[in-house]
Amino acid sequence: MGRLPGFDYRKPFFYMVTLKRCQGLGAFSALGREDGKLEPNAVTRAFNEVIRGFAQKWRGIAPIETFVIMPDHIHLLLRICQDEERLALGKYVYQLEKALSRAYWQVEGAGERGAGGAGGCVLRGANGEPYGPTGRPGPNLAGGGASGEPWWPMGRPGQNLECGTACTIKPVFERNWHDWIVMKDGQLKAFTRYIRENPYRAWLRRKNRQYFGQVRKVQFAGHEWFAYGNTALLELPVIAPFKCSRKWEQGGPEWCEALAKAERIGPGGAGAGTFMSPCEKACGNAIFKAGGALIVLHPEGFGERWHPARNKEALCAQGKMLFLSLWEPDSAKPDNATLYKRCHEMGDILSATLAD
Repeated sequence: MGRLPGFDYRKPFFYMVTLKRCQGLGAFSALGREDGKLEPNAVTRAFNEVIRGFAQKWRGIAPIETFVIMPDHIHLLLRICQDEERLALGKYVYQLEKALSRAYWQVEGAGERGAGGAGGCVLRGANGEPYGPTGRPGPNLAGGGASGEPWWPMGRPGQNLECGTACTIKPVFERNWHDWIVMKDGQLKAFTRYIRENPYRAWLRRKNRQYFGQVRKVQFAGHEWFAYGNTALLELPVIAPFKCSRKWEQGGPEWCEALAKAERIGPGGAGAGTFMSPCEKACGNAIFKAGGALIVLHPEGFGERWHPARNKEALCAQGKMLFLSLWEPDSAKPDNATLYKRCHEMGDILSATLAD
């Protein structure tokens, strides 16, 4: 995803960064079946060593103390220090991804699964030396290529002496990583809690999928709501309200501004609104694509056996969506004017109480 336009990512803030594992690779860790605790594997231990020692090799960044290595992604709190030699966030993330990828392939390529197994082929030159970051042979995997830079699997083909075939090493992390800038009071504590409780929430989603299909009451934004779906979304560090006019034209300035805001909503965040207008629907799709969740305001009440459409019901069961309504179930369907008024009322409540 794109970074926040116009923001100086060298500023000395905390940043929550999310790195997603590429599909088809081995799990970074395992989720316990009974207690929600993570079960480490060889990759977990290698990643722990890299993350904890990263700040010793790069000036301008504080030691990384808050992070979690999930089976298919990593959350970290990075802090750029007030240092004259500090770099932009993207530079640190790039170097961290390189170090983590090197550690991953050292484990997967020559460890538990054996050399050349499960995508862990080691690229080497004609004389058997591993390839460096530009495709040139380097002296060893840990020490870097001929250019002196760390070895980095860039997907360049080479001859693998262990398996005897031409192969390409896959990248470990998806190209688009996500960041949240921690600038507002209270957010640091919220992001810290979000990272540390990530395994428990994942376990809860897996264990209690039916729980997300029940109607219950919750307190939120100073009101009591009827809720259907994952109520834990109300505790996310970032909840951004969306209220878009049906008059906004696709590609117009208001539409583009709202869409850019939605594209910034990723892991640890949710968009909240009715998501009924064309622009709101586009924003909802962008939020899901970026890894965020949706809190949908519903102008009708929920009966005990109420449930949304099948595709949205599946999203609720996965913990990615929550429906909220202020009203008891109606004996008859309200007219359009009433529904329209209710949507505006709920939208106004969130716009007035949630930090944008």
